[in-house]
Amino acid sequence: MNGPLMFLAIEVATVVCALLLAGRVVASRPRLRTAQLTALIAVNTACAVVLAHQEYGAWAPAAFGIEVGGWAGVLNLARNTTAGLIMLLCFSLFTDRRRFPRWLLAMFALQVGLEVATWTVWPRLAPLPALMQTLFAAIAVYWTVADWRADLVESRRRARAVTLVVIGLVTLVSGLLTRVVIAPESPANYAVHIGLTGAYLAILASVLFQLTSGDVGARLDFDATPARRKPPGVAPPDPALARLVALLETERVWEEEGLSLRGLAAKVGLPEYRLRRLIHEELGHRNFNALLHEHRIAEACRQLSDPALARTPILTIALSVGYASVNTFNRGFREILGVAPSEWRAAALAAK
Repeated sequence: MNGPLMFLAIEVATVVCALLLAGRVVASRPRLRTAQLTALIAVNTACAVVLAHQEYGAWAPAAFGIEVGGWAGVLNLARNTTAGLIMLLCFSLFTDRRRFPRWLLAMFALQVGLEVATWTVWPRLAPLPALMQTLFAAIAVYWTVADWRADLVESRRRARAVTLVVIGLVTLVSGLLTRVVIAPESPANYAVHIGLTGAYLAILASVLFQLTSGDVGARLDFDATPARRKPPGVAPPDPALARLVALLETERVWEEEGLSLRGLAAKVGLPEYRLRRLIHEELGHRNFNALLHEHRIAEACRQLSDPALARTPILTIALSVGYASVNTFNRGFREILGVAPSEWRAAALAAK
């Protein structure tokens, strides 16, 4: 098979795999946000390959050329919104926050508007939305790696690694190289396109192979992981679990400032990976920080609702339950109870 024909085969296979992945995921869980975002990203990848084939037509044989006509603007918009969609997907998959930051949604909407404007009216402004894509990619990377060590779900930890590869290819390489670093008319852009398309094909084919059986949507719905919490008053049969429960409930190890998963693993006498599995499967937590927050906030609530401690500063209570600062305490308190500690305290004391 000659070079141009092989390149065309790679592009066609990539488009087919992307569309198959989108259909497979949506058919499994049509109402799941992460499934919808994954499907959109797959479709956008197909759009990017089709549009790039036309854009790089000067370096391919005329027999392999295509014309997308008036669809070029739509395909370009789909291609260039991928970074923002990946940012939304990383937020949904890898953070436990309930509400996406509004200022980022506003920036994403602005980027979409700029993509339309640069395609139709102001092409010289093209680097600006490209840089915004890079910002979205950087935020996605942050959300992917921020809680990696605290993540107790092995499948989600593996998903983080795959996501980093995709972010690097789709945005940092594709967006920066083809729109900022390399001149659009340069033959080097065609080489980058072929290399990226081959990488996309490898990733898509691998993901499709993994999703050939079972509930595809369940692999994108980490919130649905069943919790298996220990019933009150029942002694755990596993010695390691019994030691963990004793550390948490009797020795109150969570009061230690800066307690890490590694430190707790050493106290229990288990490797980190086994402790992650134990906490996730037996105590029902998906994140180590959530485990600490649960115990610390429960004790903080007890102290905040105690009339005898009504004059105790909130900072003192925060430090006593293991937080390093009142800001971290306030943030954790709001995530769990939805109100500030001062508001919760006032309502609790007023009810007594």
